[in-house]
Formats: sequence, structure tokens, C-alpha cells
Amino acid sequence: MKPNAMSWKPPYGITFPGKPSGRYSDGLIATDFLGSEVFDSPVDRSPNISTQVGFLVNLALARRVYTIDGDLASSYALLSYSGSDYYGFIDQNPNMAAYPAFVEFIVEDIHCNESYSDLVRLHNEGLKKVVAKLNKEDKFRTKGDRFVIVDLHKAFMAVLEKKGSKRFKTPLKPCCEGDCARMDMKGAKKYTLCNDPKSAFFWDEINPTQEVWRSIYSLLGKSLTESLTNG
Repeated sequence: MKPNAMSWKPPYGITFPGKPSGRYSDGLIATDFLGSEVFDSPVDRSPNISTQVGFLVNLALARRVYTIDGDLASSYALLSYSGSDYYGFIDQNPNMAAYPAFVEFIVEDIHCNESYSDLVRLHNEGLKKVVAKLNKEDKFRTKGDRFVIVDLHKAFMAVLEKKGSKRFKTPLKPCCEGDCARMDMKGAKKYTLCNDPKSAFFWDEINPTQEVWRSIYSLLGKSLTESLTNG
């Protein structure tokens, strides 16, 4: 997968770590900031990809990785469906009539155009119902909610509407324009880069820049930390 994915090719990763690292951004992404700014867990001390694959293998073979009374008592898991997960579906099904059934399938099995926004609203409404049901039925819960929704869509819209700590000059213009990370037959770049990724909202046509993710988690701030640690 690594040699083929665009996230492992320049110019991805130019801000951090200075080379492609598998992140679809110029640098850090949502999970990096969730760990470093909310839980004070620096990126360089996070489990490497081999360790993470090992966790998944254990889960698949033994159907358990951690113990309920031990590790899980002070652990957090992030389940994320983002824009890319719906991108192909929207591309093949432009009619809104097809969205509700697909969203219901997604939430039970567990960005800036009108189609995406409508889909996000449907997803979030369905997700709220499912999470409320999970918290009500959770037999391991001792206090508070064990399942919490991190509403990134609301935070994204606030930053786009310039309510965050950062002001982006051209929020709908990606820093990496064209066919990002691709070269033509002669080895020439099929894309152009902006001068300052920190001034751009989008890194490529879909994914935010590191600076946007920083703004998102700065905006979520204390309320997110409390909702995740008081359960």
C-alpha cells in the first residue's frame, strides 16, 4: 500500500515531518492533535505502524486486545468516518434520495459543497441516536457516557466562518493545486504549491492542512478534553 498511496509521495508531509509519512496533509492531522493537545501524548511517542498492525492482528485472531478491567479502564478508542469514506458514494450517487439508506447502513454498522453538507447532517443525526443507544445499553458503564461524539463538522464550519483563532485568506483554494503528488510521463509535476501552507485551509482538494487541524482542536479545547475524560 505504501508505494501506491499518494500520501507516501511528495509533497505530502512537507511541514511535518519534512517528508511523506502517510498523512493526507502537509503535516499533522486530526489524530495527532487529539493525542498531543487533548491527552498530552506527543506524536513521537505514539505506537509505530508495526505495533498498530500487531494490535489489529490480535484483535482479528483472538477477538480481544485489551482487558475490560485493566487496560480499557484508562484507554480511549477513536472511530472515525470522514469525507473520504463518502466521496466515492457521492460520486456515483449524486441524487439525494440515495443518501439516507447509505448513512443508516454506515452508522448502524459501527466537504464544502451542498451534497457533502447534506450528507454530514444526515450522518450526524443518525450517529447521535446510535451513540445514545450505546450509552444506555452499555453494561460496563459506571458513570457518565463511555461513547462521546466529537463534532468536527461543527468545528470546521466555525473555522470556515472565521470564528476560530486563525484567519485563512482563501479558505476554498487548496495549497496543492492540480493532481497533487503525481508526475507526468516526463517526470514533471502535475501540481503547483502555494508559498505558505499555514495560510491555506485545504491542503489538496479534500484534506485540510496541518494549520486547520491545529485551529480545529484549539477551538474544541477544554470542552472536548472534559467530555472525553469525565466519562
